[in-house]
Amino acid sequence: MSTTSVRPNLSQRDGRRDGRAGRRSMALATRVALQRHALTRELADGTPPALSPELSARAAQLVTPHHRREAARAWRRTLREARQLRIGRRYFSIIRRSAVIDAEEAIDALISRLNDTRPVAVQGMAMLDQLTTDGAESPLYCAAEPGSLQRQVMLAIEAMSPEHADRPRSQV
Repeated sequence: MSTTSVRPNLSQRDGRRDGRAGRRSMALATRVALQRHALTRELADGTPPALSPELSARAAQLVTPHHRREAARAWRRTLREARQLRIGRRYFSIIRRSAVIDAEEAIDALISRLNDTRPVAVQGMAMLDQLTTDGAESPLYCAAEPGSLQRQVMLAIEAMSPEHADRPRSQV
């Protein structure tokens, strides 16, 4: 009968360090999840991600290819929903259809930008995330001046360009 010998990890210190690093990363992920909207707002306003580990982690989430694909998919669904008028008791839409239809050209440009391979700046992705998640203030959901959604989509596209990454939102 043969036995396999595995060399034990004799360094308890290394084991403790790995455990602490795991706890730190879990704690960071929890803080980012709990502060997600506030962190996104700060990034959209032009706060540099390097100011805190939480901002850096949230910025990294916003620019992933997966997040870009999900955002493009969400905007395609939004356009489809705005174009299809469904009548019935069971159907309820929270988007402002007229604003979406007015901004259709800008939204198409946004979807194209999200789907291309060029890198995106964090600020633009954060601005875009706010448009889709802020039910209290986004012109996608709330009454606003005509053209507001289109303007904000165009500003987000412009802010996605890496050359605009260092400019505060008020200058974008």
